[in-house]
Amino acid sequence: MNIENAILSFIFDIANVFMLPRQDKSREAYTNVKDEWNVRYSDKNVACVLDVHYQEKKPAQKRPAVINIHGGGLIIGDKKNSTCWCYEIAGESDTVVFSINYGLPSKDIPLFENVDPKANHSDENIFPTQFTTHMDAIQFVIDHADEYGVDLDNVFISGDSAGSEQTAMIMACFCSEEYRNALGVTLPNINPKGFIMNCGLYNMNIYKYIPIGRVMWVKFMGDKAPHKNPMWKYHNPVPYLNNKAQNAFVVRGLTDILTIGQSGYIVAKLKKVGVPTTFYIGKNPLDAFHDFLLSPTKEGKKAVAATRDWIAKCSK
Repeated sequence: MNIENAILSFIFDIANVFMLPRQDKSREAYTNVKDEWNVRYSDKNVACVLDVHYQEKKPAQKRPAVINIHGGGLIIGDKKNSTCWCYEIAGESDTVVFSINYGLPSKDIPLFENVDPKANHSDENIFPTQFTTHMDAIQFVIDHADEYGVDLDNVFISGDSAGSEQTAMIMACFCSEEYRNALGVTLPNINPKGFIMNCGLYNMNIYKYIPIGRVMWVKFMGDKAPHKNPMWKYHNPVPYLNNKAQNAFVVRGLTDILTIGQSGYIVAKLKKVGVPTTFYIGKNPLDAFHDFLLSPTKEGKKAVAATRDWIAKCSK
């Protein structure tokens, strides 16, 4: 067992445990939201189930959809960790939210089953296997669009923290043939309307010698020297982005010390290649920490409200 990984996983899991009461409050607050739990979207991995949150099953008009990827440093986590965000999107707008689980690397500490199920972990879940199943999640939405009243011209991909990096990687798959071939994915027949990236990491080169970053990459890539792995360069999707991406919404917190410089880096590239991009910054230093949009603070609620407004604007 790697001690660094065990400590990091423990810290992440403790943080997710503290979020559970807010998730329960979200369920109580948004009685207008209906839920479908643990719907299987792929047979490739036991972890591949999703939750669906929507206001009604068959609306009068088709509506946007968001496919959300949870964070957790690429090594832990569960879709439950961002349920509160999903409720605030679905409960305050006519948007269907599909919140997905995906395969994670092996787990060193068999604790916190309610926020980090051991069944989702395996030595086989190393990069880039997650991306073939991410595409399966998109295909699931395509296949069930009529059932949930989804407008396939207005499908968005979102994620927070490590989920945000994976969102950027999915965007790169839609932009670059080289990139998607390297990750071994086949694109579904859709062009996502936009990508929502919350408090993400995008340029991993600055993390490879930092303990917290090294732990994540050793696990996620299944390689003790991940920066020497031929696949390492694809952990930075930014060079592969171009104007094939329709829209982007990037969120960062003023006091997010885990992702300093990262959001500005991807925003600069998106604007350079001509992708319409909104850069939202949580500015209250006491409330704008890492993943603040998952918190019940004023800054967190403002960020989610801005996200809903952006989805509505892009969907017109």
